[in-house]
This record gives sequence, C-alpha cells and structure tokens, in this order.
Amino acid sequence: MAVPLRQKASDEPDRNRNPHGTLRWDAHWGSGTISAAEARAAVRRFLDRVRAVDRVTIPDRVAQDAQLVVSELITNVIRHAPGACGMGLEVRPGSGLVQISVWDSSSRPPRPRPPDGRRVGGHGLEIVGALSHLLTVTDRDPGKQVTAQLLLPGAPLEG
Repeated sequence: MAVPLRQKASDEPDRNRNPHGTLRWDAHWGSGTISAAEARAAVRRFLDRVRAVDRVTIPDRVAQDAQLVVSELITNVIRHAPGACGMGLEVRPGSGLVQISVWDSSSRPPRPRPPDGRRVGGHGLEIVGALSHLLTVTDRDPGKQVTAQLLLPGAPLEG
C-alpha cells in the first residue's frame, strides 16, 4: 500500500488556499510508492467529499472521466519517470472546472503517439486529450507537471 509522503489528513479539501472557493487536495509520493488504483481511489474520495460536504454538483460521468485521466497520467509516471511524484486535485465551482495535475521528476515531456487502433498500449495521452477541455505540460524544478482540466456541465466556455 502506498503511503504518501505528505497528504492532507482525512482527505478533506483545503478551503484556505484560495479565497475564490477552489477546493484542493494534494499528495506527494516517494519513488515506487503509488499505483494507478490508489490514485483513482484518491480522486473518488475527494470528489465524493466535494459532492457531499461542499454540495458541488459533479456528475458521475465527470467523476469517472477524472479517475480515468488520473489513471493514465499516473501510469505514465510509473512507466516513464520513476521517482518522486505528486498529484493535485482542484474543483473550481465558479469556473465549472475539475483540474488534475500530476508531476514527476523527469524533464522529458510526454510524447503523444499518432492514433493507431491496432497498437496495444500507448494511447494514454490520446485518451487524456480526448477527455480534457485543456491539457498542458509545464516545466518544474525538477521535472514537469501535466495538467488536465475537465468541464462540469454548464461551465462557461472561454473562447
């Protein structure tokens, strides 16, 4: 079982970081201490709490998409960037966004492969891109952060 190096007690969203109502959860793990299943479970617990306690409407479809996005991003970390990593989850009720950020210690950016229905594996970024409103990669010291934003129904579209 993975034990986060730093995690909020009782999986409660942190309401003190942002005065605009953003609800957050963060965790950092050491090398080899996280699995995709544990990351999905963390997303599920966080979103369930946001639904129940904060009364934010998050449809099952968005919650399932968020779990799939996290699963793909964490799997990429495990396969391509062994070492310390972390995950941040945010729900921004005012903007209608669920944001998922995964960071690792590798500076090598993710490289999406061209779609190929005959290939087994290698579809993670394609899946994440298809489910996300916005997908970004930013440099960190050390490594990089991949951030996916999912829209809640009725979210204002920027354009």
